[in-house]
Amino acid sequence: MTVTLKIGLLAALQGLTEVFPISSAGHLVLAKHALQLESSGASLEIVLHAGTWLAVIVFYRRAILTLLRGCLARERTALRHAGFLVVGCVPAGAVGALFENRIERAFEQPALVAVMLAATGLFLLSVRWARSAARPLGFLRALAIGAAQAVAILPGVSRSGSTIGMARHLGVEPAQAAEFSFLMSVPLLAGAMGMKLLKAFSAAAPLDLPLPALAVGIAVAAVVGYAALAGLARVLTSGRFWWFGFYSLAVGGLSLLALS
Repeated sequence: MTVTLKIGLLAALQGLTEVFPISSAGHLVLAKHALQLESSGASLEIVLHAGTWLAVIVFYRRAILTLLRGCLARERTALRHAGFLVVGCVPAGAVGALFENRIERAFEQPALVAVMLAATGLFLLSVRWARSAARPLGFLRALAIGAAQAVAILPGVSRSGSTIGMARHLGVEPAQAAEFSFLMSVPLLAGAMGMKLLKAFSAAAPLDLPLPALAVGIAVAAVVGYAALAGLARVLTSGRFWWFGFYSLAVGGLSLLALS
């Protein structure tokens, strides 16, 4: 199997698992292990995340533009919502900065990833009993959702699953929960990719994989990610979001058996 095909497969997996609540990091760790594709630098991770980052921006372009215009016009509602996003990003930003080395080592432990996937599955199943009454977002709820996002820095814990699931438990309406979750990811992913690019260039090794293969990766991740976002919207509307818990629980359990 060529490097380009391997990266294309990983990119498709990234597009699906970054959006659906089944942990992109966990699946990628296990998939790279299975495909025997090791990247000594940061180019592969940057490309895969850049693809889904673009997908989120395009999918939520209207919400992003409306928010930006409102903030520039100093509209109270827009400024308040921007404040929610800032508060939601703080926990993950702090955890990532303080425990960067420990988190990176966690990505080298497939068994830990399998356990976290199973834990994600159990949490998603709990969303079945989430509050049905719609409640406003608010700063405390934004902070709680942000704390869930911080936990999702660990490989195997789904970022979208943790944040949307927490929002649903707090009574946030499904569509708003998804929008808030993915809008939070835009600055965080941009910051993470920027830091990895700086490290790669400072090490004089920005690219450790063929450029055409990386271009395929970003394109595939973006297209699959956009399609997955549309699919997730339908799943949330149907009230079947918690069904993903069965999948994560099964993958985590089977991975533990395969690794034992």
